[in-house]
Formats: sequence, C-alpha cells, structure tokens
Amino acid sequence: MNFILDIIKGIFHGIKEGFWDLIFWSKPPREEPAEQEDTSWKKYFSYPEWRFWTVREVTAQITVVLALLIVIRAGVGEFRFIPSESMVPTMLIDDRLFVDKFTRIFKKQYDRGDIIVFYPPPAATGGVDVIKNDPWHLFARLTGLPFLPQPEAYIKRLIGLPGDKLEVRINEGVFINGHRLDEPYHYHSPEYLPTKGTNGVIEIPEGYYYALGDNRNYSSDSRFWGLLPKSRVIGKAAFLIYRPLRLKPVISPAIIDPELRP
Repeated sequence: MNFILDIIKGIFHGIKEGFWDLIFWSKPPREEPAEQEDTSWKKYFSYPEWRFWTVREVTAQITVVLALLIVIRAGVGEFRFIPSESMVPTMLIDDRLFVDKFTRIFKKQYDRGDIIVFYPPPAATGGVDVIKNDPWHLFARLTGLPFLPQPEAYIKRLIGLPGDKLEVRINEGVFINGHRLDEPYHYHSPEYLPTKGTNGVIEIPEGYYYALGDNRNYSSDSRFWGLLPKSRVIGKAAFLIYRPLRLKPVISPAIIDPELRP
C-alpha cells in the first residue's frame, strides 16, 4: 500500500514541480535523497524516499515536455502528411509538410490560393464530427502524440473568401464575383470540373471558406459538402519537408546518353 501511495504522491508533486520548472528556469536543482548502502538501480524502488524522488522527477520531466509540446503545436505549427491524391500534382501521397499556425495570430483570415489543413465538417464525413471534446481526445489533439487517436484532417486550396459570390461553371472554371479565377496549379484545368456538387452561385458568409482540391476529379471538397467554417482550420501549409525516395523524378535516357538524343 505504501508503494502505491509513494507513486501517487510522486506523480502529483512531479506535476507541480514540472510547472514550477517552466515558470522559474533559473531555480536551483532539487536535492536528491541521502545515499543508501545499496548503490544498484534497485534502490530507486526499494527505499521510499528514492521511490518518491524517482517518480517525482520523471513526472516533472514529462510535464515539461508535454506543456512545451502543446504550446508549440498550438501556437507555432505541426507536421502533417498527405493521405490522398486530392492535391496532385502540388502535393503527392505521403508527402510530409509543416503546417504554420503562427501567422494566423496576426491575420484576420487566410488568403485566396493558400493551401490549408482543416478538420472536415460533419457533412464531409457522413454526419459524424471527427472532433471529439472529451478529455482523452482533447489531450490527443493538443499533443498530437502518434500513439493516441487523432482526428482525420483534410488539405485543400482556399478558393472562396467571406463576401465572395462564387460559381463553378462546367468546362469553364471557377468564377469569383463574375470573374474567372486564374488557377495555374489546377490539374488539367478546366475540364476537371465534374457536374456533381456544383449548384450555381454561392455567396460565402462571414466565418466560412470555400475550399477545393487541385486534382478536382479526385477530391472531396466544398462542391460536395459545402462551406468550411473558419473554426475548423488547423493552419496553412508552409513548406514541404519530406518526400519519399520512391517518388523521385525520372530522368530521360536521352539526357544521360548523347547518342539517344534526337
């Protein structure tokens, strides 16, 4: 029973000490218990004072790491990977990218053409909201630890902003306030605009976006599930950090062997 009490006591003291470490960086280190005759690793669990100290110090370090992780993930950015082909050729499957969350502190909204990462609205997932706010899922979402259940996220290009009158015209393109949107990133534009999901002129209200994938024929986007609430945006794709080696570019043999050149 004393063993369990020492562990519980150590955990609570460790959480407190961890937050003190975050607030007071220059405070002196905590003293270790008096040395025992037993100098093996077993002393950390054999003696109450060492057992308490061990649990407290481990818990304090974990508290510091988790607190910093939450602050960085919420205010600076996070890493994501591309799960589908909806952003081909801009983004390929299994690409790794950094999602910026810092700039949104200074900007009211993102710009047209930005690539954004967001939690899909319930209309995109069969009426089921991927965001769960119970303590377990909230902790998983805040820390982003890979062994915890993480909600599904989409990546699309921001096309329509609040106040825009937007229309997708088949075989013509996307029109904003009556003017055709120039989309050089669009895959096989403008024929890759399927009839399904288009429904005339849409006026985008405040607090919402209209998002489309670059690979329009293989993208579940605003044409199908409607407008995207700003509150579900995680951040903006800032830069690509990794692409699997199996996706390396192919060099034509004619470039390598002069005899094969025309």
